[in-house]
Amino acid sequence: MLELSGIDAFYGRSQALFGMSLSVEAGQVVSLMGRNGMGKTTTIRSIMGLIDARAGEIRFN
Repeated sequence: MLELSGIDAFYGRSQALFGMSLSVEAGQVVSLMGRNGMGKTTTIRSIMGLIDARAGEIRFN
């Protein structure tokens, strides 16, 4: 299971994610879709720990 709850992520002083929440159950297939600049890559980078989330929680089990 992967769960994001209220994630706020920043690049320097610019906030890229505002309260992002997502829940993915074991065996579930999920796609992140959206136009340019909507936070898809930032979400993945936050999950991978490449960007520090300043607020919220990421749980992986």
